[in-house]
Amino acid sequence: MEVLFLQRARRRRALQQQQQPQQQQQGPQRQRRRQERIFRPRTTLHGLRERDIIQRYRLNWQAIQQLLTNIEQQLAPTLVTPRTIPTETKLLAVLHLLASGSFQTTGALVGGISQPSFSAFLPKVLDAIIGLTPRHICFPNTVQKQQETKQGFYAISGFPHVLGAIDCTHVRLVPPAASEHLYRNRKHTHSINVQAIVDH
Repeated sequence: MEVLFLQRARRRRALQQQQQPQQQQQGPQRQRRRQERIFRPRTTLHGLRERDIIQRYRLNWQAIQQLLTNIEQQLAPTLVTPRTIPTETKLLAVLHLLASGSFQTTGALVGGISQPSFSAFLPKVLDAIIGLTPRHICFPNTVQKQQETKQGFYAISGFPHVLGAIDCTHVRLVPPAASEHLYRNRKHTHSINVQAIVDH
């Protein structure tokens, strides 16, 4: 048994010695460096106070859970692996981006994910949220809904027959270079005029 082991070891050494001169003739080969993957802790709502949740995401815990329930099926991964980004993490990263007006890198860091991953799922999450607008953003179009809205405003302010409160605001932005003049406002800054109607 030992003789067989020694013979194999000698053959291996002989093969290695034969291969070394060939490698030296070919020149130094580039060695690939394998980068270790870094897994950051993923963001969840557990352990956050309600005040911190509202400050970070501009929504309370209940609203985020309801939004998550509504879009979860659209964003559910087809294959679940240990590296799969949970739907909650995707939603929280996008909500932080929308609430802060920051960059994708910041949203990714807060979510505990990489910026390329964030960039990949951002359109999907936004499309899922936008898909909910007809269900949740609509003018009262039935007599019953109009009556409820009127009663709600009357309870708040004492004004009868109010269906909505309207206001306008300027949202600052960096304009496209080709049409920069279209976004200049009366204060000589760049913005877009947003008009919004809210219910009670």
